[in-house]
This record gives sequence, structure tokens and C-alpha cells, in this order.
Amino acid sequence: MAVRPRLDPDGTVTVFLAGTLDAGCVADLDRALESARRLHRRIVIDLSRVRLIDRPTTQYLADVMDDDVRLANCPDHVERWLVREWNRALNEW
Repeated sequence: MAVRPRLDPDGTVTVFLAGTLDAGCVADLDRALESARRLHRRIVIDLSRVRLIDRPTTQYLADVMDDDVRLANCPDHVERWLVREWNRALNEW
């Protein structure tokens, strides 16, 4: 997995992800998000180059989206998995 943050001209921090996302990459992604949060800017995760994502990472993304993070260019299959995780979390309440 590759994590590449970028400060956009409008002040948004975009974190680009590529490759296969698994539980082993969550720590790298979390560090990138924490660095972006210290800038007090809007944060977007671009998933356009993600090929595969495992369930723990899907759960992690669903959790951080509840905070201050938005997704962009989310592949359809990843979006379906995220919706499934949100619904599962809602049913647990």
C-alpha cells in the first residue's frame, strides 16, 4: 500500500491511497491522518487507486469517516463494503 498526503491549493489535505489495503497499513494511514489533523484542515482520502481492501481496514475507514474525514473517488465495491460496515455498526447500537 502507498500513502501519499498532499496539501491542495484550497487548503484541503488529500491522502492518496493505492494498492491493497490491509490491517497492516492502518498504522501508516493513521499517522498520515494525525499529521493532517494537526494542520486543522479538511481531510479527504482518495481511494481511486485502491484495488483491494480487507474488512479491518474497511471498518477503520468507516470509523474515521464519523470524525472529520471524507472519502473521494471511492470504487463501487469499496463503497458497498463501507455501507455494509455502517449498517452493521448501526445495528449494534
